[in-house]
Amino acid sequence: MRPGYRYPYFPFFALLLAIPVAGLSQDARNVNYISNREPLAINPYIQLPLGSIKAKGWLLEQLRLSADGMTGHLDEIWTDVGPENGWLGGKGDSWERGPYWVDGLLPLAYTLNDPPLIAKAKRWVEWSLTHQRADGYFGPVPDTTRTFSPQERVLAWQERNKEDWWPHMVMLKVLEQYYDATSDRRVLDLMTKYFRYQLRMLASRPLGYWTDWAKARGGENLASIYWLYNRTGDPFLLELAPLVFRQTYDWTGMMESGDPKYWHGVNTGMGVKQPGVYYQQSRDERYLRAAKKGILDLMKYHGQIEGLFSGDELLHGMNPVQGTEFCTVVEYMFSLETLVKITGDLDYADMLERVAFNALPAQSKPDFTGRQYYQMPNQILCDSTSHQFNTRHWGTVLFGLDNGYGCCTANYHQGWPKLTAHLWLATQDNGLAAMVYAPSEVVAKIAKGVEVKFSEETSYPFDGTITLRFESRQPVDFPLHLRIPSWCRQPSISVNGMAVESPKPASMARILRTWKTGDVVVLRMPMPVRLSNWYEESVGVERGPLVFALGLHENWTKVRERGRYSTYSVSTNDAWNYGLVISNPDFPDSSFSVNERQITGQPWSFDTAPVSISAVGRRIASWQQYGSMTGPIPWSPVRSRDPDERLTLIPYGCARLRISEFPVIE
Repeated sequence: MRPGYRYPYFPFFALLLAIPVAGLSQDARNVNYISNREPLAINPYIQLPLGSIKAKGWLLEQLRLSADGMTGHLDEIWTDVGPENGWLGGKGDSWERGPYWVDGLLPLAYTLNDPPLIAKAKRWVEWSLTHQRADGYFGPVPDTTRTFSPQERVLAWQERNKEDWWPHMVMLKVLEQYYDATSDRRVLDLMTKYFRYQLRMLASRPLGYWTDWAKARGGENLASIYWLYNRTGDPFLLELAPLVFRQTYDWTGMMESGDPKYWHGVNTGMGVKQPGVYYQQSRDERYLRAAKKGILDLMKYHGQIEGLFSGDELLHGMNPVQGTEFCTVVEYMFSLETLVKITGDLDYADMLERVAFNALPAQSKPDFTGRQYYQMPNQILCDSTSHQFNTRHWGTVLFGLDNGYGCCTANYHQGWPKLTAHLWLATQDNGLAAMVYAPSEVVAKIAKGVEVKFSEETSYPFDGTITLRFESRQPVDFPLHLRIPSWCRQPSISVNGMAVESPKPASMARILRTWKTGDVVVLRMPMPVRLSNWYEESVGVERGPLVFALGLHENWTKVRERGRYSTYSVSTNDAWNYGLVISNPDFPDSSFSVNERQITGQPWSFDTAPVSISAVGRRIASWQQYGSMTGPIPWSPVRSRDPDERLTLIPYGCARLRISEFPVIE
């Protein structure tokens, strides 16, 4: 391989700054579901009521494991969200941790239709609904009677800041989901009174009055204002929204600057959507361009192969031994889910799948009894020694309950439930869109109120075949929209065995017909192996939305006892310092062979990976361990005198120890 050669690659972030929402007719309106009302810009896609989409297959397994693991039992094993939490009227934590947890618990409960979990989540909702002051403020209030020991100083800081705007932004998201599942109008009343209070108070107590977190994360507040406006139409909300926008960080200017430096990772994961959220009222496409450009720049300067920008906790470049916080994973997913609904830009759905099917499963134990604070794309040892992170806590890469910092213990739960809620979306032409693919079932209203059901049978993302089976009490005309990912070069669609017009990559195929029970749609998306370029000219191996990694056998060692929720280090005896031998970089699929097997139980683990790729590699003697990390990754191409070896690559999300950005052997 000649020096300086660049492999053909398809990095998911090398996308045009297209703004597809501009072409949508402002006369198109869905008659079945609430969407943006005037004067807000029309939103191309509409989220269905919580519970409309049920998980099946491997996705249902994630939700069940969550319910049986930390998500379903966190209040029983972690005092921060226990019965003394301030959001239940107790004297415990009164800041973000309770709302964070319920923001994942509640959608999980209603998606599973699990009565005990619903009851557990409703306890928190009811307390907020029944504890609103006359002036409109709700939630915990300061306890002025307590004194604090030096050991309680962190808790005391939180106690003094109980009226911080920030945790209320999370609880508002909880209440929105609860309303969508139940239509409980008390939510609308509470939010109306609270936002009137906020409008009165922001002049003297702006978003950053108590903490900077609210100022950084005001986009969450802004989105809730528009959510309420679409249900009540109260004009004062359109006065409040620009005020909140102005008091939030200037994410628009920051993302236009082309210079993402020293931003906090979780703030960034939330903040990337803020310009797009405000676009709805401003209708100025500058804000859409800013959101897109900002994401592309984040990936250009800090991007890693799993679809995220590093942030440990501040942005930290592209090196695959820099970490990303679990909160960033799930918050960035939610931002992408929000942006695709507002803009109709399918690039965001591609980005969402990449994060969801790689980064999300990799950062928790397969049985959901522990999680990491930071994950790394090249991760060969998870222990308690220091790494090159700019923010350091004890045990940031261990798998446990509250190692690192507790925010992720409370917050990671929203990932799978909210992804499930965005698999299918309503469209403004009174149809349905399959936006993200996973085994599922959707019951929704189309046309003029006709209820229909699609059952989605698939092993995606491990396989590229999607089968949709339709049920309805009567024949009905409506459009079905099927998203074609940008990586798919030769997709095909058939209805009842008859081929329809070949769709194009990075497009939304629209099938308008009279549908009747028994109709079957089959979408086939071939998944050849492809390469992408990363740090120091390393390469990634990809297939469909999945990134593949050299999976390493895992030795799990308990380092802190807590029964089922103990904390573990993870090590390996396997060699990891391999580069890849690519026989034909112009046709990378010829250098690899794909092996598939049936999915059984939890697929996201080393032992149960449903698909693997066989590759050829060689050891690189000069690439050695440095502390708990790989040493500096060699610039590619690299010479090696070692013999060729056959390597097995598995999906990134299956490997808790891995190499996913590989040097290339010359």
